[in-house]
Amino acid sequence: MTAYRAIGAKHPDPSIRNGDRLAERLLGPEERAILKETGADAVIAAMALDTERAWASLGTRGGLARAVHVRTRLIDDVLEQSLRTGTRQVVILGAGLDSRAYRFDDVIENARVFELDLPQTQRYKRDRIVDVLGRLPDHVAYVPIDFTKQDLGEVLRGAGYDQKMKALFIWEGVTMYIPEAAVDSTLRFVAGNAAPGSVIVFDYFLERALQKPTADLKNTAGRVAAVGEPFVFGMPGEDATAFVKQRGLAVASDVGYGELGLRYLPKGNNLPVRSVNRICTAVVP
Repeated sequence: MTAYRAIGAKHPDPSIRNGDRLAERLLGPEERAILKETGADAVIAAMALDTERAWASLGTRGGLARAVHVRTRLIDDVLEQSLRTGTRQVVILGAGLDSRAYRFDDVIENARVFELDLPQTQRYKRDRIVDVLGRLPDHVAYVPIDFTKQDLGEVLRGAGYDQKMKALFIWEGVTMYIPEAAVDSTLRFVAGNAAPGSVIVFDYFLERALQKPTADLKNTAGRVAAVGEPFVFGMPGEDATAFVKQRGLAVASDVGYGELGLRYLPKGNNLPVRSVNRICTAVVP
């Protein structure tokens, strides 16, 4: 996913380019070796091309690369809007190599960012940040957690999270890999432990897509399953509205990647108009 963000960050048109200027720097020799070991030679090669040629060169992976690109654009927009309207806590669930805490220099340093991830993943991330930036920034709290064994609220509060202060929760590229019970409990946690006006933004697949996948989705599902992370959850219905409402949140927007393509890829969108993967932005009433 970081490599796909790096490809989109090089687009010559600033109206299309995503803002992840750190993605390519986070992919050092060791990370590229991991990509090679997992059969992603085409992705490595694409990183040396201009964005449009890179997307074209990826074949069936090109759609996923564009999807990651528009997802990045939307979540970046949600983050920037939240910070500019008074949000002072940002919680990144399953942070991985997410670079948002480090590249929104003008607006994020006045906020407290909580990056949550598995301890071993977080140690790796911290080392990469020091390698790239020279230090760990003061406004970021690195919060190790095993989501399957530890209580999210207890861990967050122990790290200094204030449930009376408005927060933004970023939950990117996670819901499809965890069971429904975990999706349910996370949404309920946000609804019950965040100040009114707090926001959660997350992406998801529709249940029917996983039950009857297209050829491209079947290809992607096979690749993620091969590295031990199969798709397990799909949202029932045609969007997340009912599911989210039942967990105590109000939907602010729910859009398919095809719609995002029309918004963020005006010169070359080829994402399906009726997308089976979507992004929901929900608000604590």
